[in-house]
Amino acid sequence: MPDLPVLLTRPQADSERLAGSLRAAGVGRVVVSPLLRIVPEGTLPEFSGGVLLTSANAVAAFRALDGPRGLPAWVVGPRTAEMARRAGFDVRLEAPDAATLLPQVPQDAPPLVHLRGAVARVDLAAALRKRGIAATDAVLYRQDALDLSSEARGLLRAGPVLVPLYSPRSAALFAAACPPEAWPSVRLVALSPAVAEAGPVPPVAVADRPDGEAMMRAILANLAAMEG
Repeated sequence: MPDLPVLLTRPQADSERLAGSLRAAGVGRVVVSPLLRIVPEGTLPEFSGGVLLTSANAVAAFRALDGPRGLPAWVVGPRTAEMARRAGFDVRLEAPDAATLLPQVPQDAPPLVHLRGAVARVDLAAALRKRGIAATDAVLYRQDALDLSSEARGLLRAGPVLVPLYSPRSAALFAAACPPEAWPSVRLVALSPAVAEAGPVPPVAVADRPDGEAMMRAILANLAAMEG
């Protein structure tokens, strides 16, 4: 692997998990500077049917609140689906993203609750109600914005640095926090075209699927290409 450092800006637990995988793959320097902090809040709603799960953070909050087991769940992402099964959900469908999930929720689905964070890009419950499916949402956590650490700012100014970005909001926060003089040295890898659009510079790569495994492949492939 090249000496190009990698800056991770996901929430702390996600970044630490990814950092461990990158180091195990031979990446020499990984700096963690979260731009979002996950803060549990709220209470569980009454459940009369099933749930929509679009984030592993929602599953973690549900478990912390001792939610009931056995609820049917329609889920976005393999990691969220894996956590949901471990938490006792009956996963009926796993989709790569919300846009793919929405049309696959069956018309005869039970009343659904979208367990989510305070900030959400898509109002899944409203979209399902337009189809005549009973759906509401419940906020179980906040995503509080953080600034880049002094170590991260120094890394960016020294450049170049590879920065994987996983959501449009984190990309927008990074664009606001990254020193403008460092932009030419930033090598972005984006989870999706929507994430790429929100970044401060065009990405060097966009993952071929919006999931963690595809991002890991894109990160390592681009690190290897830059070495060459």
